[in-house]
Amino acid sequence: MSTSKMSDLLPANVKFFPAAEADFLVLDKSRQIKVIKALQKIFRAPSAFGKELENQAGRPLAGYRSVYVDNRALRIIWRVSELQAIEIAITAGIAEREGMLVYKLVSRRRGELERFIEELIK
Repeated sequence: MSTSKMSDLLPANVKFFPAAEADFLVLDKSRQIKVIKALQKIFRAPSAFGKELENQAGRPLAGYRSVYVDNRALRIIWRVSELQAIEIAITAGIAEREGMLVYKLVSRRRGELERFIEELIK
């Protein structure tokens, strides 16, 4: 699925961090559909959906939210920011739930992700 097709399926307040978009694009089509359906729900109320994350050893993710997809096999992590009084949800990572992979991915991406968000807000 190309990025342009994906953006047609999602609300305007959805932004993908480039690495998270790559996470999405490597999923098979059936999983992509499940992720898109979850994202459509998430982004209706980005700060009210999913579980709030906290900082833990090696995973400073306070301010991010998380939800399971595909019978708890995948996890999506996003961060909510405001842009001109509109909540913008930035998808930070999509990965297998097993082994805490997505938490590790997003923790490694955090600095670059924060810069990406600052650029969006400007």
